[in-house]
Amino acid sequence: MRKPLSVKQFNEYIKSNIKHDPIFQRINLIGELCNIRVNNYHLYFSLKEGTDIIDAVIYYYEDKEISFDFSPGKEVIIRGNLSFNNYSSRLIIVASEIEDVGLSKEFKEFLKMQEEFKAKGYFDKENKKPIPKLVNKVGLITSKDGAALVDFLAMINSKANDIHIYLDPVKVQGDQAEDLVAKAIKRLDKLGLDVIVITRGGGSNEDLSSFNQRKIIESVHDAKTPIISAIGHNIDTTLVDFTSDLSLQTPTEAGSYLIADYIDYEKFLKEKFVRARSKIQSSLDMYALSLKILESKLEGLSPGKLIDEKIKELESLNKNLDKAIERSLTYNETKLKSLTNKFGYLAKLIDMRKNQIEINFDGKNIYSVHSMKIGDEFDLIFSDGKLKARIIDG
Repeated sequence: MRKPLSVKQFNEYIKSNIKHDPIFQRINLIGELCNIRVNNYHLYFSLKEGTDIIDAVIYYYEDKEISFDFSPGKEVIIRGNLSFNNYSSRLIIVASEIEDVGLSKEFKEFLKMQEEFKAKGYFDKENKKPIPKLVNKVGLITSKDGAALVDFLAMINSKANDIHIYLDPVKVQGDQAEDLVAKAIKRLDKLGLDVIVITRGGGSNEDLSSFNQRKIIESVHDAKTPIISAIGHNIDTTLVDFTSDLSLQTPTEAGSYLIADYIDYEKFLKEKFVRARSKIQSSLDMYALSLKILESKLEGLSPGKLIDEKIKELESLNKNLDKAIERSLTYNETKLKSLTNKFGYLAKLIDMRKNQIEINFDGKNIYSVHSMKIGDEFDLIFSDGKLKARIIDG
């Protein structure tokens, strides 16, 4: 049994054979430019023919005297050597020369189809269907194993909402993608959904080429359900992006757009709740004040309070009466004392006057019993008057 090679030995074998094969060291290749990008002073691009593709690079592109406009769709001839990268196990052509042949037949057909759709109004803003607010039923077309599905659902689930996802998993690149995506759009369009999202992760222009195909473009245009496309990064634009009712960049951005209304609605509800609570509190305060006024009026009309007030009035009257009686008693007592004193004085005066009774006979005061006889008439003079008297016995 042959001894197995290590990974390093195998890679070195491939690299050595490529390096010593004259065909791989003098490559003269024609194809359509795509996937053009500059990274660390090196120009990376790809050549394609149909679905076949090979990568190429011009190292230190800015230092070389190459006056060539690298634009997707151009057909070019490149000359260079084939190189093998041990780390990535990747074959790449290191180009030293490039020649412009003109636009490729495939790219010309793409531009012709783009002008056709544009003339039919597929891209016109006035033909775009509005995306509903607070969507509930969302159709999703993407690969079941792709990162786009995870990114989209993660964003949808990042905020409370009432969104239900109807997933129609399909291949979004490759030969079968055009038919599969077009059929998925038609299936979901029959379900009465609020919106359909077509999404995938970013990739090269060739990975996204399915979304420039006629069947998908026409299915998007003919759908009655609003469609959101989110099938690439900001540098990637396809005909589906122009045709869809709303074009976004990434699956995450699509999910964020759909839950944005829920976030705004939550804010609206919170603000409305605060306003309602403030209004209710204000009403409660007014009702409390009204209750206090009614309570005050009720207290004023309460029999118990009226009785209490009458009792207080009687108590006050009783106190005043007691004071009046006391004042009267004091006054009468004082008056009685005064009369008593006067009567005492009069009694003394009477007693004194008793001793001052005069007996007048013939104009003379009589002081001795022997001065008169039986039958004599005389005057008895008192302090308060005079009497006539006659002696009948003696």
